[in-house]
Amino acid sequence: MEHIPQLGLSDLRRETGIKENKNHPGFLIFKAENISDLMKSGNPFRNMNYGLSFFIEGDGELNVDFNTYVPTANSVYFCSPGQVFAAKGNFNNGFGVLFQKDFLLKPAAQQWVQSLPIFSRFLSSPLLELTEAEKPMFHSLIEEMEKEYHSETILKYDALEALLTLMLVKLSRLYEKTKGEKISAEEQHIITLESLINKQYKSNRSVVEYASQLYMTPQNLNRITKKAIGKSVSELINEKLIIEIKRYLVYTDMSSEEIAHFFNFYDNSYFTKTFKKAVGETPKAFRKKQKEIHLSTI
Repeated sequence: MEHIPQLGLSDLRRETGIKENKNHPGFLIFKAENISDLMKSGNPFRNMNYGLSFFIEGDGELNVDFNTYVPTANSVYFCSPGQVFAAKGNFNNGFGVLFQKDFLLKPAAQQWVQSLPIFSRFLSSPLLELTEAEKPMFHSLIEEMEKEYHSETILKYDALEALLTLMLVKLSRLYEKTKGEKISAEEQHIITLESLINKQYKSNRSVVEYASQLYMTPQNLNRITKKAIGKSVSELINEKLIIEIKRYLVYTDMSSEEIAHFFNFYDNSYFTKTFKKAVGETPKAFRKKQKEIHLSTI
């Protein structure tokens, strides 16, 4: 999507002046006061990393894929690669931690990160509030991580990898605690399904094929998703497809026909009908309204 600026770690390093380590380029930690101009401009950008944002205070607002979030003091926001953000207001006290999945050198790191419930939008809210009792532990971890990041000590990135892994584990446990129960085997199936849909939704919209990849019948997979989140597999696939179409309608100048073709709709009338059924308005009407709302600050 050439019309949506992409924000990667190298872009952030250029703006913050932090040097990149060629051996371990996939990690960055920064204070809210050093936030990228692109991130605080109010203009949309596509995030290319996994991220944790710790909000200590401020009055900012996040728009993520047409949903608005207002982080409270001492809350944590989780982000995943591919999401489109726009931030407004002041984020004057807090920390950002961004990393790529290959920063974690453990075996099967990609699968491990994707299995964490904090990065699953099918199961969790992207915001988690910390209690007064929980704040000191996470603040201590963040401060240790920042100290290590700016040091030149031996095994620096080994320590950062260990601290990040510990942070992700503790946040995932806290998520489980807020649910009042452990992540079940069925919920793990849903997390895996979400990962598969994110990778394959453009070319694969078959419930049968997704079920096959999870070594179960379509009926069983639908039962699992219906029980856990009240939606069928087809609904989850369609939701992913529609959010991506929305991104292209709002953040690119591609015509409706071009977008339909890009997403493998070879009949524009069927594309319009599908979109209107899901959203309640035609692609043209949605584009006009949303551009007025989300791009008004550009």
